[in-house]
Amino acid sequence: MTDPIDAVHRFFDGLNASSLEEAAKNLVANVTEDFVWQNTGLPTMNGAEAAAAFLLSFGDAMPMVGVTVDFIAIAAAGNVVVTERVDHMVDAAGNKLLSLPLAGTFEVAEDGRISAWRDYFDPRPLLGP
Repeated sequence: MTDPIDAVHRFFDGLNASSLEEAAKNLVANVTEDFVWQNTGLPTMNGAEAAAAFLLSFGDAMPMVGVTVDFIAIAAAGNVVVTERVDHMVDAAGNKLLSLPLAGTFEVAEDGRISAWRDYFDPRPLLGP
Protein backbone atom coordinates (compact mmCIF):
# COMPACT_ATOMS: atom_id res chain seq x y z
CA MET A 1 0.00 0.00 0.00
CA THR A 2 1.14 3.54 -0.76
CA ASP A 3 2.10 5.54 2.31
CA PRO A 4 -1.08 7.55 3.09
CA ILE A 5 0.80 10.76 3.89
CA ASP A 6 2.71 10.51 0.60
CA ALA A 7 -0.62 10.01 -1.20
CA VAL A 8 -2.04 13.23 0.30
CA HIS A 9 1.10 15.17 -0.65
CA ARG A 10 0.88 13.78 -4.21
CA PHE A 11 -2.81 14.74 -4.34
CA PHE A 12 -2.05 18.37 -3.44
CA ASP A 13 0.94 18.47 -5.79
CA GLY A 14 -1.57 17.77 -8.56
CA LEU A 15 -3.73 20.72 -7.54
CA ASN A 16 -0.76 23.07 -7.88
CA ALA A 17 -1.19 23.39 -11.63
CA SER A 18 -0.73 25.87 -14.47
CA SER A 19 -4.49 25.91 -15.19
CA LEU A 20 -7.65 25.07 -13.33
CA GLU A 21 -8.46 22.51 -16.02
CA GLU A 22 -5.12 20.78 -15.37
CA ALA A 23 -5.79 20.84 -11.60
CA ALA A 24 -9.22 19.27 -12.17
CA LYS A 25 -7.71 16.60 -14.43
CA ASN A 26 -5.09 15.81 -11.77
CA LEU A 27 -7.81 15.65 -9.11
CA VAL A 28 -9.69 13.02 -11.13
CA ALA A 29 -6.47 11.02 -11.63
CA ASN A 30 -5.74 10.96 -7.90
CA VAL A 31 -9.18 10.01 -6.52
CA THR A 32 -11.36 6.91 -6.68
CA GLU A 33 -14.50 6.81 -8.83
CA ASP A 34 -16.67 6.79 -5.67
CA PHE A 35 -14.72 9.71 -4.17
CA VAL A 36 -16.56 11.90 -1.65
CA TRP A 37 -15.58 15.55 -1.01
CA GLN A 38 -17.22 17.37 1.90
CA ASN A 39 -16.63 21.01 2.85
CA THR A 40 -18.10 22.80 5.85
CA GLY A 41 -21.38 24.42 4.87
CA LEU A 42 -21.17 23.45 1.19
CA PRO A 43 -22.84 20.62 -0.75
CA THR A 44 -21.12 17.22 -0.72
CA MET A 45 -19.50 16.21 -4.00
CA ASN A 46 -19.99 12.54 -4.86
CA GLY A 47 -17.73 11.06 -7.53
CA ALA A 48 -14.56 12.18 -9.26
CA GLU A 49 -16.32 14.09 -12.05
CA ALA A 50 -18.59 16.01 -9.64
CA ALA A 51 -15.52 16.97 -7.60
CA ALA A 52 -13.70 18.16 -10.73
CA ALA A 53 -16.71 20.25 -11.77
CA PHE A 54 -16.85 21.79 -8.28
CA LEU A 55 -13.15 22.69 -8.44
CA LEU A 56 -13.64 24.24 -11.88
CA SER A 57 -16.50 26.36 -10.50
CA PHE A 58 -13.99 28.25 -8.36
CA GLY A 59 -12.77 29.80 -11.61
CA ASP A 60 -16.14 31.56 -11.91
CA ALA A 61 -15.46 33.43 -8.67
CA MET A 62 -11.77 34.24 -9.09
CA PRO A 63 -9.00 33.90 -11.70
CA MET A 64 -7.37 30.97 -9.90
CA VAL A 65 -5.39 28.29 -11.71
CA GLY A 66 -4.58 26.03 -8.78
CA VAL A 67 -4.02 25.51 -5.10
CA THR A 68 -0.81 25.60 -3.11
CA VAL A 69 -0.74 24.27 0.44
CA ASP A 70 1.22 25.05 3.57
CA PHE A 71 1.00 22.05 5.87
CA ILE A 72 1.07 22.99 9.54
CA ALA A 73 0.60 19.42 10.75
CA ILE A 74 -0.06 16.05 9.13
CA ALA A 75 -0.52 12.63 10.74
CA ALA A 76 -1.84 9.23 9.74
CA ALA A 77 -3.63 6.42 11.53
CA GLY A 78 -3.95 3.50 9.16
CA ASN A 79 -5.34 4.78 5.87
CA VAL A 80 -6.74 8.02 7.39
CA VAL A 81 -4.66 11.20 7.18
CA VAL A 82 -5.44 14.27 9.28
CA THR A 83 -4.13 17.66 8.21
CA GLU A 84 -3.96 21.17 9.55
CA ARG A 85 -3.06 23.45 6.68
CA VAL A 86 -3.52 26.71 4.82
CA ASP A 87 -4.80 26.35 1.26
CA HIS A 88 -3.89 29.20 -1.08
CA MET A 89 -5.91 29.75 -4.25
CA VAL A 90 -3.36 31.13 -6.72
CA ASP A 91 -3.47 32.86 -10.10
CA ALA A 92 -1.27 32.18 -13.12
CA ALA A 93 1.50 34.43 -11.74
CA GLY A 94 1.49 32.55 -8.43
CA ASN A 95 -0.22 35.37 -6.52
CA LYS A 96 -2.34 34.26 -3.58
CA LEU A 97 -5.95 35.26 -4.27
CA LEU A 98 -7.37 33.70 -1.11
CA SER A 99 -5.81 31.84 1.80
CA LEU A 100 -7.98 29.53 3.83
CA PRO A 101 -6.84 27.98 7.14
CA LEU A 102 -8.49 24.62 7.72
CA ALA A 103 -8.32 21.10 9.06
CA GLY A 104 -9.14 18.07 6.98
CA THR A 105 -9.22 14.31 6.83
CA PHE A 106 -8.42 12.05 3.90
CA GLU A 107 -9.14 8.38 3.39
CA VAL A 108 -6.59 6.67 1.18
CA ALA A 109 -7.51 3.57 -0.84
CA GLU A 110 -5.18 0.57 -1.23
CA ASP A 111 -4.02 1.84 -4.64
CA GLY A 112 -2.93 5.20 -3.17
CA ARG A 113 -5.82 7.25 -4.53
CA ILE A 114 -7.98 9.40 -2.25
CA SER A 115 -11.46 7.98 -1.57
CA ALA A 116 -12.73 10.71 0.79
CA TRP A 117 -11.78 14.31 1.59
CA ARG A 118 -13.46 16.23 4.39
CA ASP A 119 -12.47 19.81 5.22
CA TYR A 120 -13.52 21.83 8.25
CA PHE A 121 -13.13 25.61 8.10
CA ASP A 122 -14.77 28.99 8.56
CA PRO A 123 -16.43 29.65 5.17
CA ARG A 124 -16.65 33.44 5.66
CA PRO A 125 -13.45 34.17 3.62
CA LEU A 126 -15.18 32.59 0.62
CA LEU A 127 -18.03 35.10 0.90
CA GLY A 128 -15.85 38.15 0.32
CA PRO A 129 -15.16 41.27 2.41
